[in-house]
Amino acid sequence: MIAESEIRYDAKADVLYLFSEEGEIARSVEVSPGITVEFGDAGNILGVEILRASKVLTDKVIALLHAKQVGVI
Repeated sequence: MIAESEIRYDAKADVLYLFSEEGEIARSVEVSPGITVEFGDAGNILGVEILRASKVLTDKVIALLHAKQVGVI
C-alpha cells in the first residue's frame, strides 16, 4: 500500500504522482491515455503518473489530496 507521503498532487500541472518505492526507472508504460506506470530493473512498479488527474478522479478526491498536501487536514 502507498503511504500518504508517497502521494503528490501538483494542482498547477494537474498531475498526480503515486510512488510505491524508490529506484531508478528502467522503463515506463502508458497503460491508458495520460496514465503511465514506471518500472524498475526487476520489473517492480516504482510509481504511477496520472496526467489531467482532475478529469480522471472525482473532485472530492483531488480536493482531499490537495488539502493533505498543503497541511489543511
